[in-house]
Amino acid sequence: MKDKAMEEKPKLIHGTIEATIFNATPYSHRFPFNCLLVNGKPAYVTIKIDNNVVAKTTLERERVWNQTFQIQCAHQDDSPITITLKTPCTILGKLHIQAQRLNEETLINGFFPLLMENGKPNPQLKLRFLLWFKPAYMEPGWEKLISSGEFQGLRNVTFPQRSNCEVKLYHDAHHSSAFQPPFGVCGAPRKLWEDVYKAIEGAKYLIYIAGWSLNPKMVLVRDPETEIPHAREIKLGELLKKKAEEGVAVRVMIWDDETSLPFIMNKGVMKTHDEDTFSYFKHTKVICRKCPRLHYMFPTLFAHHQKTITVDTKAPNSVNEKEIMSFLGGLDLCDGRYDTEKHSLFQTLDEESHYHDFYQTNIAGASLNKGGPREAWHDAHACVTGEAAWDVLTNFEQRWTKQCDASLLVPASTLLNLIPIPSSTPKERNWKVQVYRSIDNVSVSKLFRKLTVESSIHEAYVEAIRLADRFIYIENQYFIGGCHLWEKDRNSGCRNLIPIEIALKVVNKIKARERFAVYIVIPMWPEGVPESEPVQDILHWTRETMKMMYTLIGEAIRECGEPGHPKDYLNFFCLANREKKEKGECLPPHPPNPETQYWNAQKNRRFMVYVHSKLMIVDDVYIIIGSANVNQRSMDGQRDTEIAIGAYQTQDGGDHLINQGDIHAYRMSLWYEHTGSAEELFLEPESLECVQRIRLIGDQMWEIYSGEEIVDMEGVHLVTYPVKVTQEGSLEDSNDGEGHFPDTESLVKGKRSKWLPPISTT
Repeated sequence: MKDKAMEEKPKLIHGTIEATIFNATPYSHRFPFNCLLVNGKPAYVTIKIDNNVVAKTTLERERVWNQTFQIQCAHQDDSPITITLKTPCTILGKLHIQAQRLNEETLINGFFPLLMENGKPNPQLKLRFLLWFKPAYMEPGWEKLISSGEFQGLRNVTFPQRSNCEVKLYHDAHHSSAFQPPFGVCGAPRKLWEDVYKAIEGAKYLIYIAGWSLNPKMVLVRDPETEIPHAREIKLGELLKKKAEEGVAVRVMIWDDETSLPFIMNKGVMKTHDEDTFSYFKHTKVICRKCPRLHYMFPTLFAHHQKTITVDTKAPNSVNEKEIMSFLGGLDLCDGRYDTEKHSLFQTLDEESHYHDFYQTNIAGASLNKGGPREAWHDAHACVTGEAAWDVLTNFEQRWTKQCDASLLVPASTLLNLIPIPSSTPKERNWKVQVYRSIDNVSVSKLFRKLTVESSIHEAYVEAIRLADRFIYIENQYFIGGCHLWEKDRNSGCRNLIPIEIALKVVNKIKARERFAVYIVIPMWPEGVPESEPVQDILHWTRETMKMMYTLIGEAIRECGEPGHPKDYLNFFCLANREKKEKGECLPPHPPNPETQYWNAQKNRRFMVYVHSKLMIVDDVYIIIGSANVNQRSMDGQRDTEIAIGAYQTQDGGDHLINQGDIHAYRMSLWYEHTGSAEELFLEPESLECVQRIRLIGDQMWEIYSGEEIVDMEGVHLVTYPVKVTQEGSLEDSNDGEGHFPDTESLVKGKRSKWLPPISTT
């Protein structure tokens, strides 16, 4: 019965619908009002798939739009596509099309009568539109598309793809001098927060910072072996105040968490210290503004999540020329983010690194006085120079103009010798970069043409996955999406396509009998007390996402009749650490209560390394990196505001792709950090041998991490995510007997909340 049910399972419509809405029948008033009212109420058109809005035109009184939308879809082909003509308060007419029709006809073009509420066509009301379906399987691969010069980036977004840029890629806030991956393979490691300090210190005109959270009392430079010893112990806020006193325009824009109220010491639900930061700069020359994430339904639920720093810097090979440099990615300038590749839990608590910055939000009552484990932090960030850096500046200006006083900005055109492109560009300017966003017109002053929402980060992810030839590597704080293909909770609203696209890419490669591999690194659980309702809810959504992906892959393996297992293609990992006790280690004066999660983690000397990165690498030639998580909050456009870049390198700035450039070196450096090695197998991540080797490392380290005996993990952090995948693609709990994360009572599979609305946790 099960096989028969699977045979009857609906097929998918998978590709891009290019939809153009031209015009509708002009409004006609009935006598005698036709002489008095020339035009009717403004009208607009929406397009829905499965009752979810995927496109919306502007309001036009003349009913002429001529607007085109690129609608990415991966839906069952019995899904209804509904095109609706509306005024702000009335539905004028609808048209229903089965998605399957696009699979069969590819093009639907004409002037169609719309249906009235009773289901009958209204010959007096017609809508002219065009739907052109382009199947995903017809997309060429990355190398072919870029080498042919046909890849021009995404269309219908605010910022175009830029040439002559340079991108520097970072993982973690800092690297110790002991971190020495093989440079020929992995590239030289970079020290993010020291570079940030130098960039801020060297600015002459402007320093613009946008953040989810910013702690002015935080110290950027903490390494005793630093090349800038004068920067040690200098607080970020003091550095910014000093630059403002020098005449530099320092503008800081932080998210206004409206739950930060005086009666709870201004801490707020997310503990961003926004009120404290605002007060810190209040009577200084640093201009700091709190910006709430305004939303038409949930004004306190969503956040400004972008993390950008933009400064002016000296242009290369020039004495006088200045240019713009922008940092962006996952790292906030706030508590607990400073970490190195060691990700120590206990051994740095009495050192300069962490004795002023103990951070642990996953254990109730945790504090330095009670000892570790601290919450180790892994993240990813980027620095951009060239025209794309100016786009990050423009994003800041557009947001500031929308919610703050525009007169407080410094017009870049008035700054002496500040230019978009230096007169002499070095060979490192061989990157092509496009800035993407999740944002709407409530938070930004100007969007592309007449769009009200930009969700180009999601579009970029989907496009990059469809172009993948060999492998995909993802690190992300969350991994949730594709609810319309889940086993249950299909109406949760988490409809981003990223997990579905990855699963379908694997399915298509299996059917073509080509090797392909996907590696996804996420935290063991999302930040917070693991047994809490929000964390359990998010774990539940994550589980449903994994089940959907493995089910599709398992079905494809069976249909092809080839030997294989779903984990030959798709694997989930997390990061963790376990440390033996060292002599001279910090001894806490107050131990935690016995038999608590805190006590267990301390006794067993282990804890997860929290993955906060937001990056995807495709085929070692293309990278997306920024502030956006793989969930609906980040990808929607109308929830959290986000920013990211998509980037790749070409030979001498032309169209010939560099196969083993900086992106390849960056991925190898990440793997070196996670596995403690740079093996030759890692050069071909799509190969089954590489997949098996990475899985073996992950399985072995999970055994060490979850075992009763305290065994030091010796700098290897990659552990297999604790779910068992069957040959058929079903998910089972980990083999710990109860399906809990070590030292906790938290279910690995999570549990659906009885009171939290899905919009808050997806």
